[in-house]
Amino acid sequence: MNTTPTNRPHRLLAIDGGGLAGLIPAEALVLIEQQLNLLSNGPQPLCKHFDLIAGTSTGAILAAGLALGLRAAELRDFYLKFGKEIFTKSWLPLRFWHSYPSAPLEKHLKDVYGEQTTLGSNTLQTQILIVTKNATLGNDWFFSNNPASRYFKNNAGLPLWQVVRASTAAPTYFPPQTISVPDDSGTKQTYEFIDGGVSSYNNPALQVFLEATIREYGYGWPTGVDQLLLLSLGTGFNSVTIESGKAAGYNLIDWGRYVVKEMMNDANLQQNLLLHMIGQRPPVVRSAMQELTSSGAAQGVPDEDALTRVGVELGAQKLLTYQRITVGLTRQRLDQLGLSDVDPVKVREMDAVDQIPNLQRIGAAVAKEQVRMAALERFF
Repeated sequence: MNTTPTNRPHRLLAIDGGGLAGLIPAEALVLIEQQLNLLSNGPQPLCKHFDLIAGTSTGAILAAGLALGLRAAELRDFYLKFGKEIFTKSWLPLRFWHSYPSAPLEKHLKDVYGEQTTLGSNTLQTQILIVTKNATLGNDWFFSNNPASRYFKNNAGLPLWQVVRASTAAPTYFPPQTISVPDDSGTKQTYEFIDGGVSSYNNPALQVFLEATIREYGYGWPTGVDQLLLLSLGTGFNSVTIESGKAAGYNLIDWGRYVVKEMMNDANLQQNLLLHMIGQRPPVVRSAMQELTSSGAAQGVPDEDALTRVGVELGAQKLLTYQRITVGLTRQRLDQLGLSDVDPVKVREMDAVDQIPNLQRIGAAVAKEQVRMAALERFF
């Protein structure tokens, strides 16, 4: 495992959940890797550039692959090669419980990570944080390969593919993932896990900041705009709207879908606002707050100057350098990116296999617009 030097800034990477929209951050990762290789005068996988990589759901697939030393293009190709197969409908009777079987996803996770690779394996070349929800106990679980973490000895022997599959087990899409976890006495306890996105952590950026800086988590890395970088990659966002007059006719299933999506959106927005208050955006890069307002996907969001002013008034210090790369999946924003032929409604669904080429195009356009690693050169 990569040992982080203490005499240089620490670099964090966080990747959101979002199903096949993982192609958006995947394309950003490809360009990030290319630009960092130019800055460092030599080709290296991203695990050599980041000290802690966090991921939720589809972001967990990317995070684990990066930590194993895979190139960003290889992980991008995971979606292109296997996305359609993974999102092939279950037999009709099974769709009452979940839309898709887990077997294709499990097979490809085993193939990519290695069936015998564990969370504590030395083949992981940097620190990772995988977000899941323990449905049996009803709480969020953060799987880490940090030997100093409280639960490392309990989790170190768990197969990596199982942990990632647990993080991707989105209710109604895939069945839960069962994992047997040893307790402190060594007795195995069996739990069912579901997608970490069914929590406040579909965007794991704030949690990875806390994980890195709070000593009780096992790191305790120093804060400061020159000491800590957090690069956060989103999978696109939009407001979940209901046509006027239609809400009264919504049934329990309709409201269930609406509430889950809106709670995830609101949690994502809140975390981004908090990180902007305590984080300093690098120069010459697009602001995530600008993205929120210019895309038309959020109303009444304060601008970055207002957040900074409130932070000063509250006595908040700038604790890190923070950049968020994402895109509003709206007609207005896609037109700005030169993608007027892409339907913003169709690309919002996490299982939109017919939109894989368009999701890749969106990711490439967003990466070209927003990835500016030269502005962060001092960290690398």
